[in-house]
Amino acid sequence: MPTIKIQAQLSQEDLLAAVQQLSLSELDGFLQEIITLKAKHQAPSLSSDETELLLKINQGLSSDIQTRYQLLIQKRDNETLTEQEYNELLQLTSLFEDHQAKRLESLARLAQLRQVPLSNLMTQLGIKPIIND
Repeated sequence: MPTIKIQAQLSQEDLLAAVQQLSLSELDGFLQEIITLKAKHQAPSLSSDETELLLKINQGLSSDIQTRYQLLIQKRDNETLTEQEYNELLQLTSLFEDHQAKRLESLARLAQLRQVPLSNLMTQLGIKPIIND
């Protein structure tokens, strides 16, 4: 784990400045720890099923995968993809679609568990639908 120099007492701005020193992969790990911490803080009011579903809902793909995917999308739009990159884009697209399907499944299960419409749950969680080009 990286070591970051910080003051003894941190304001929110100081904490953000410290987090900005992390690499993308370190930031991904830190974000997952924050999500887990948030779930634990909510745990007294959440069932274990809700906590598990929220963790699944908030689990993202790594920043490396997201960055590569965006680069390939850009190359596709510019019509500069090689055949190998095209095949990689197809694989990453499948990975993203699978991830989103599992996330939606977890959202639907959580909505059912809480007995609220899916759209209401998404609003409560601050989740907006993803619109792909």
